[in-house]
Amino acid sequence: MRKRVKIELQDEEGTKYTLALEGKLSREKIMKVMDLMEMINVPGEEENEPAPSQGTFFGKLYGLIESSFPGGEFSSSDVAQEFEERYGLPVKLATVSTYLSRLVERNHLRREKFSNSWVYHRVYLKTPQLADR
Repeated sequence: MRKRVKIELQDEEGTKYTLALEGKLSREKIMKVMDLMEMINVPGEEENEPAPSQGTFFGKLYGLIESSFPGGEFSSSDVAQEFEERYGLPVKLATVSTYLSRLVERNHLRREKFSNSWVYHRVYLKTPQLADR
């Protein structure tokens, strides 16, 4: 059975993009296409929005996501575990979830419901991270 997937996006300027895939499709192939389409849909970083200070919890969390989860999917438990390993500080899962929700609201992350939990991924990739993929 041939699979068909149609992806439609619209950027902030109103330009519409449509991509149709047909054939032997895997989740991995579709996710690669979605990563590409997201780069079209999301504007670059705002020049007037500085990176959070690494001295704050939010800054540490933001930096951790930037370096440890540049292009893949992750959960709040993944972030909490990585935070505790990197900084040697205990962190509540609820606190991590709250900050991840704030990053979703700021369009730095996108999340999808998977079973009874959220799965997050970055909204955009910086140019050096694209070279690493």
